[in-house]
Amino acid sequence: MQRRRPALARILSALAGLAFGLLGAEMTFGQLRPEEPRSDAVLYSIEVRNGAGDLLASPMLIGEEGRPVHLSLSQDVGRHREPLAMSLDLDPSPDGDNLCVGYRLSIDDGFAHSGRMGVTYGELQSVELRGGGENLRLSLVVARAYTRDFGRILQRHRRPSA
Repeated sequence: MQRRRPALARILSALAGLAFGLLGAEMTFGQLRPEEPRSDAVLYSIEVRNGAGDLLASPMLIGEEGRPVHLSLSQDVGRHREPLAMSLDLDPSPDGDNLCVGYRLSIDDGFAHSGRMGVTYGELQSVELRGGGENLRLSLVVARAYTRDFGRILQRHRRPSA
């Protein structure tokens, strides 16, 4: 019986050490368990065109449903054109099965176009942006991860290897 008590004491000590270790880690590093489940990934396929219909940029962004996304893009458009600097902020909020997306777009540190648009998952939505001496068209398609629309958008933007 004397051997049993030391074994039981060791087991209880190990369990107490584990409990205090978890408590200490949680107090030191923050909460170890997420409070809310993470939402699904969302793909944003964006096109920005000028008033003449020329494509200025067509980036794709991956974000999380209901969380704001920011893009800073700087690229050389072509040999005979000037470089493009673009800043885009998207602020999506759920609206039933759709999204209401707030946007703020500025090209070359110019006039900042902003507003909101309703977007249905998988469908193209466009808005004309006028102001600051420039006319732009912002087009947006949004798709949830692991859906047909998500795969379709990725296939459309896939470039053949040279």
